[in-house]
Amino acid sequence: MTGGAREQFRSRIADTLEVTPDCVTLFAKGRVALYAILQGLGIGPADEVILPAFTCVAVPNAILYTGARPVWVDIDPETLCLDVAAVEGAITPRTRVILAQNTFGLSADLDAVMTVARRYHLTVIDDCTHGLGGRYRGRPNGGIAPLSFFSTQWSKPISTGLGGFAVDREGTTAARLRELEAAALEPSAIRAAAVRTLLYGREHAGGGRLFRAGRATYRRFGRLGIVPGSSSQEELEGTAMLPRFLTRLSESQARLGADRLSHLPSEIAGRRRVAHRYSDWLVGRGLTAAVEPAGDDHTFLRYPLRVTDKRRFMTAADRAGIDLGDWFVSPIHPVTDHLERWDYAAGSAPNAERACHEIVNLPTDPTLGDRDVEQVIGFMARHIELIL
Repeated sequence: MTGGAREQFRSRIADTLEVTPDCVTLFAKGRVALYAILQGLGIGPADEVILPAFTCVAVPNAILYTGARPVWVDIDPETLCLDVAAVEGAITPRTRVILAQNTFGLSADLDAVMTVARRYHLTVIDDCTHGLGGRYRGRPNGGIAPLSFFSTQWSKPISTGLGGFAVDREGTTAARLRELEAAALEPSAIRAAAVRTLLYGREHAGGGRLFRAGRATYRRFGRLGIVPGSSSQEELEGTAMLPRFLTRLSESQARLGADRLSHLPSEIAGRRRVAHRYSDWLVGRGLTAAVEPAGDDHTFLRYPLRVTDKRRFMTAADRAGIDLGDWFVSPIHPVTDHLERWDYAAGSAPNAERACHEIVNLPTDPTLGDRDVEQVIGFMARHIELIL
């Protein structure tokens, strides 16, 4: 099933998350890992999975691929993670799973979520696609809930180009997950080579307007299937599982991941250093800084900033050469039309919908130097009237 690089990566993940290697399974994307977990739990057409609005379309798609129904709940307006009170109100006799998303690197309130889950005999899955390297109440993200999944795609704390993995901390579905990994398709040599080439180009392209233009072109080509991308057009427009969806991580990607895990602590420390500079500046001016509860280590994959006019702020940033992100433009990013195809009813998650209109993402890449951070802060100072 696997070769040396996969086993090494599996072992290093286990060390990082304080689990045993047989708890870890490797897949082509984080969404594939989620799908595998749901399959391992036997989730199917009679079941419901609770998840927060203000997420990526890949998440409800993985649920729909099993035949189950996604049930949306609102988010806490401060943490941007799921509202636990709303979770309890959404539980029905068909509910099987609560999906607790780690948003921008901040864990959901898992103690409260687990309390609700135990009361109704439900399973909690920790969506750690933003959170590798962070901690919740002193334990690694992914170390509280019985099941979790992670992403190692382009913008994540460590990147293998594309990739992800599942963790069964208690071992209840580990055997089934290993069977699914074994049965998953091997990435083609051409696709693996393309991922390596694209990753190299992304990491050596530098910044600035040319980089942003190249990234936009890559995303368009990825959606068209011309190059391996995070999401194809079919994923963004439909809810049927695509051919070759259940694919595992390649040996070359695993080799890269094993090497990069050793740099994870410095990666997270760098992101937190940048984020705390932003927070200090915002707090000093009476503005809204990102929330970081006591006892939690936020990875700050992205830094959420609330503004009064998202389009105007981002347009001004582009002109100034500031690389902002737009996560999330809708409760099911990046889909903006016909959200009912994913069983989402407009107006059902007002906090999430407001966040979509207000939140932009400040860059937190640890390669940012003091001068780069000062440029971002200077931009905010020049447009302070737009910041909430």
